[in-house]
Amino acid sequence: MEIEKFIQDRPYLYHLTSKENAMKIINQKSLYSTNRLIDLSGNADYQKIKRERRIGHKEIIIGNQSYFLRDQRPISELALSKCLTHNWKVADFLEHLNDRVFMWPTLDRLWRHFNRYSVENPVIFRFPSNEIIELNPHAKFCRLNSGATRANSYLGGKAPDRGPDTFLLATNYNLSVRSIAEVTFEVQCNINCKIYTTSSPDGNFRLIK
Repeated sequence: MEIEKFIQDRPYLYHLTSKENAMKIINQKSLYSTNRLIDLSGNADYQKIKRERRIGHKEIIIGNQSYFLRDQRPISELALSKCLTHNWKVADFLEHLNDRVFMWPTLDRLWRHFNRYSVENPVIFRFPSNEIIELNPHAKFCRLNSGATRANSYLGGKAPDRGPDTFLLATNYNLSVRSIAEVTFEVQCNINCKIYTTSSPDGNFRLIK
């Protein structure tokens, strides 16, 4: 995939977070993966979170600040176990997910995620795709909602395969721009760029930086 084509067709990337996290994200100018937050905490008791499905939100305390991780309820461990490749176990893929920052390339994809958490009044961030990708050349692309293991009738009732090649660099992504469901960043995403925010996908985005 040509990255210029992606930027042209998908000029913005969207990220959703708990309102408790928003100001910390803006001030630190970075988004951290779950695994990175756990490592920054220095708390060994959190390590097990990396390889376990979160059935509820989790609080991670770093110094005197709290970060809130979203649940992973759309993941069925049974369905996931049936669609993994490369001899991966469920815990391997969960850790793989938790090592990433996730963004959505369209409002439609954002709406699907937002609807699950709308009652919590989350904060939505919007970033210019060209600025984010320039700051984070390690961006990887995914053709499916990696955290939702829904059965697919075309695959005989099995969820689409998942494994170490679920997330691909643009140079290795051979499908169309329209097929991209997620844009992800391993460990950390630098957001020292224009940042827009709103409380709903159909709201007016306000430039805050």
